[in-house]
Amino acid sequence: MKTGIHVADAMSVNPVTISITKTILECARIMVKKRVGSLLIIKEENLEGIITEKDLVHFLAKGLDPKATKVREIMTNKILTISPEEDLYNAIIRMKREKIRRLPVVNKKKLVGMLTINDVLKLQPALFDLMVEKGNIRLDKKKEKYVEGTCEVCENFERLYEIDDQYICAECRDEHTAKSAGE
Repeated sequence: MKTGIHVADAMSVNPVTISITKTILECARIMVKKRVGSLLIIKEENLEGIITEKDLVHFLAKGLDPKATKVREIMTNKILTISPEEDLYNAIIRMKREKIRRLPVVNKKKLVGMLTINDVLKLQPALFDLMVEKGNIRLDKKKEKYVEGTCEVCENFERLYEIDDQYICAECRDEHTAKSAGE
């Protein structure tokens, strides 16, 4: 189901960025001051990593010194990104599948913005309602039942979910759900 809305239409165009040399304490202070849940780490305009509230909690649990530890030591450097031209629906599906709440927006290897769930909800609250109705977002916290095996659609070995008497992987399930929603 395409929305006709591009990621560029919903994203924040000035995400909060920091250099890789900042300390964890500096990161925490910036996050509080700017009222954000994550910081993007850049080096010479290239996206190097991301640090989130969750990263800070894990860091604190280890009992390390926030004044001495540099952001590069705890940041996530395998970053999922999205193009500004991508449809908003695809971004939401990707966030759901990867269990993330934010996606840096990159165009030609250059950081151009940040898309968060809150950005989507501000722009398109009806899309959230539609996804709940169609079952793409589960409001209840029940675990989905799955088995492991070969997907009957793409033939990849994955976690499989029973959909319309077929055992299919999450990606094929999302495509099937998107097609069903478009009918």
